[in-house]
Amino acid sequence: MSGPSIHPPNRREALGLLLGAAVATTASPLPAQNAPPPDESEVGVPRLGEELTPFGAVRADNRTRAIPAWTGGLTRAPRGYVPGRPSPDPYIEDVRWFTVGAADVERYRVRLTAGQQALLEKHPESFELALFPCRRSAAAPQRIYDASMANADRAALGANGLILRDAAVGVPFPIPANGLQAMWNHKLRWRGERMSRTSLTIVQSGDGSRSQTRLREDFLSPYAAGDTAAPPLLYRRAILEPREQAGSSLVVQSTLDPIAARTRAWAREGERGRVVPAPDFSYDTPDPVTGGICTADMLDMFSGALDRFDFTLVTRREMYMPYNAHRLTNPGLTVRDILWPGHPNPQFLRYEMHRVWVVDARLKSNFRHALPDRTYYLDEDSWQILASEHYDGKGELLRYAEAHPIPHWQVPALVPTVEFAFDLTADRYVARGVDNGLPPPQFDAPLKPADFTPEALVRRGRR
Repeated sequence: MSGPSIHPPNRREALGLLLGAAVATTASPLPAQNAPPPDESEVGVPRLGEELTPFGAVRADNRTRAIPAWTGGLTRAPRGYVPGRPSPDPYIEDVRWFTVGAADVERYRVRLTAGQQALLEKHPESFELALFPCRRSAAAPQRIYDASMANADRAALGANGLILRDAAVGVPFPIPANGLQAMWNHKLRWRGERMSRTSLTIVQSGDGSRSQTRLREDFLSPYAAGDTAAPPLLYRRAILEPREQAGSSLVVQSTLDPIAARTRAWAREGERGRVVPAPDFSYDTPDPVTGGICTADMLDMFSGALDRFDFTLVTRREMYMPYNAHRLTNPGLTVRDILWPGHPNPQFLRYEMHRVWVVDARLKSNFRHALPDRTYYLDEDSWQILASEHYDGKGELLRYAEAHPIPHWQVPALVPTVEFAFDLTADRYVARGVDNGLPPPQFDAPLKPADFTPEALVRRGRR
């Protein structure tokens, strides 16, 4: 797969390419920056629930039909499903469409992220993108769709976009007018009301060495449940292995109004350590579980406060994105099968053409951040960030991340199974969420807001 030199674009070149290849569609015009949502009473304006899905995605197929029309997503059990076991691949019979290798970059550049181009340049003999037919499998319950359409008429941002008002349960801004609204959509996207899972976070080095941490993670969304008394999003993780770190825990409580109540975090070192506030687990603080490859605000592709960046909604366009990643969750695979030195085994990665919203993030002048410029690619069907690029102040790409999601039809919700983050300055990367051979995520775990408090950390230990 060797070929000519690729020269991945720097940030300025990448943004120019994105703007130059924007998807033109009369069914989905891009709102003017900072403009109010369009009046759906106007003739020719796409309507939520009609030309647009309740989440604001273009319902129709694209011009070439490489992206099919959205018909509701995956909501039924695949053939062979056994309760309590990982769901079988509903698209196992799909045949690979084609492959993008290092020699093919120039031909497909307009469909590739700058991060994908960088990986192909870095590993021209071993890395490739396997393209499969697009399956628009993202789905949500009807109540979430109803709430999202209601939010379109009532949700608003205050205090320079930092405060979210009058949104409930569903996607706040299904027709986003600016980058801040799009990022709020990701933060509050539907992924079920609760989830509990055990998985591995593995730091893989280019020399073949690796370190791994076994985690239990719990997530609760009072926002999606309509509970306005609790923080909108709650996250907890505890280290199970290695033994010397077992019991170390972290709890994060998010907020819709950081001025009235900031995001709060607490941590405990070991099973018997003191529970202490962890205000430093934010922004560009290195996440120790990832070997410092990821910053704290790279958790869940992007999390935390929105106050340090100016977010610009660039375009909506068709790109090759990770999707329907059932191949990664095969219980018969081992860590060695999936994770190669330098990059994951491309045999188990699935990419499809999907429409994504592109958001450019630039650090505000009065703040500091180790990764001050970023580009995010948000799935139009779910508002999940599928890829993100992280640049230094000179426009050079330092980190690239991808979320590889699968549809959990029983919820239904589209949720990442593995997130990869690549340190492009060194020959290493981290894989979060590896769960081959482990029980599947639980979406009916008996979680409540009281479980995500410093008091709960004192009681819980490793249980």
